[in-house]
Amino acid sequence: MSEPIDVLEVILTTGRTIEQGITLAGIKISDEAREATGVCFMDPNDMDKLRIVAKQNIEVKTSVGKIVVQAKESKDAPHKGIIFIPLGIYANWIIPTGKAGIGVPRFKGVKATIRKTKKSVPEVEDLLAKLLVEKNKEK
Repeated sequence: MSEPIDVLEVILTTGRTIEQGITLAGIKISDEAREATGVCFMDPNDMDKLRIVAKQNIEVKTSVGKIVVQAKESKDAPHKGIIFIPLGIYANWIIPTGKAGIGVPRFKGVKATIRKTKKSVPEVEDLLAKLLVEKNKEK
């Protein structure tokens, strides 16, 4: 086992999962939707480095923001240094906007850091309320 660290630099990728896809047919602010999208799949060795266990909350930070999600051990390991967050409001919170004039956000290959936290995974309703406040400030 390696020396524990406080912060780990990673590459964030996002995409669809079966669980996330099922929630598309339902209410996106449901508990099921939060459980399907408010998670981060990690390589078990990276979890060991941070001394975190499955279902522990972590903060994922990119150049555009940070979000608290629940850590989960990836069944697709090994993929040291790469994390996966299912598409949804949690991933969108930290994905940079599109570049090069085409406006498509960067859903893959985003530099990020992760650390454990005692903060809770935010409710979707709270994130939506924050977005509305920011949108109203722009007016």
